Amino acid sequence: MNLRIEKPKKPSYWKPLTIVLVIAAILVLWPYFAPKPSTPLAFEVLGFEGDVQIYDLQSRSWRAPKRGEDFGTSQKLKTGADGMVNFQVENEIRLRLKENSELTNEASRFSQGKEIYKLRLHQGVLLGATTRQFERKQAGKKAVLEIKTRDYVANIHGAIFRVQAAGMGQDGKVGVLRGFADVSKPMMFFRKPVRVRGLEGVQVVGGAIQAAQRVSPEDWGFMKESYELLEKSAMMEAEQIDLSKNAGSFFTKVFDHGTFYTPKIGYAGREFYKDPDSGEVFLESEYDVFPAGSFSGVYIKTRDFDISQYKGLSLEVRRNPEEAAPEAFFIELKSKGNVVRRFAPRTFEKNWALWEFEFHAQKPLLVNEVVFVFTNSRVGEAKKGVLEFRHMNLIPLPPPEPTPTAAPTSGQSEAAAPLPQEPATTLVETSQR
Repeated sequence: MNLRIEKPKKPSYWKPLTIVLVIAAILVLWPYFAPKPSTPLAFEVLGFEGDVQIYDLQSRSWRAPKRGEDFGTSQKLKTGADGMVNFQVENEIRLRLKENSELTNEASRFSQGKEIYKLRLHQGVLLGATTRQFERKQAGKKAVLEIKTRDYVANIHGAIFRVQAAGMGQDGKVGVLRGFADVSKPMMFFRKPVRVRGLEGVQVVGGAIQAAQRVSPEDWGFMKESYELLEKSAMMEAEQIDLSKNAGSFFTKVFDHGTFYTPKIGYAGREFYKDPDSGEVFLESEYDVFPAGSFSGVYIKTRDFDISQYKGLSLEVRRNPEEAAPEAFFIELKSKGNVVRRFAPRTFEKNWALWEFEFHAQKPLLVNEVVFVFTNSRVGEAKKGVLEFRHMNLIPLPPPEPTPTAAPTSGQSEAAAPLPQEPATTLVETSQR
């Protein structure tokens, strides 16, 4: 018999020590990498007409929706042949599900400081519009709006849009009136999406995403209904009047303002905003004069405004860097419906520029309306765009010239002349209509 005698092995402490260190590291790093708890978010049902149903998660059945109820995660909405339903995230997102459509709220939640809204359009058409408040959140990477269909995913970036799912003999489509949308294939993480900008659309034919194209008049006609989602409530209009009072001395003469456009073939938007950084109030004027012969603009109603008491009007103008801008537009002063002064600003930059418009009124002339007018023929290539205005001030008349006085005697000094400032751009009025 052969015996083998071995020395006993020394116990190893490395393995248990390694396990302890790994566990300690996990405990230390877990708060940084663990999934953050999320808070569910929901849309509010604003109103509906015709055949509309919502899926009730508690009863697990379809029923008619109720005005003001939540449309939350995992719920569905569907419409019949005559159905339509409006729903929203207050002051951020407004949506309309059209007839013969079905939609699921896949995952609307607040997570890691970000609002995430994900919807799946199974069939039909979804119209939408995001507000500037939501767009500012998107710019700060604090908000997401994603719409999925069977054939594509549309990431919406501050837009007025129309999304159509493929089916029922129709191709998938994404059209944009303002802002942009990135359209990509589902689960294609490494393929560059197709970007669809204002007044552009893209088709998805046989599952293939086509290149973005300028919208046709027919497509624009389908999309323009999205503008209805931006209509303001009476409370919002009152807030606009209050904000405008801080936009310059001109608004001491103003009692009302709003928009106008060619019926059925145009659109205009006006919004007074308070800059969160500077605290200054500015006016954003949005126009869409895509159809030939259309016009749109902003009207400002004034009371007891005698332009002979002022030299003119000064204001600062800039283009929105994210939007197109017109080549030119009109500023018109009206008295009892007649244009008594007209100015034609043109060429707008991304930085604020000061403009002055002199009235040249030698005798009393009451103006009861000032309008900004954008026309299809004058705006140039940018049939849809935005201009921003601030510091809208009335320029006082120069003081009367003093009577001549004797030259100063020896030992008296003359007052120092003020240093010249960079002049504003001054426009003279154009010919009357």
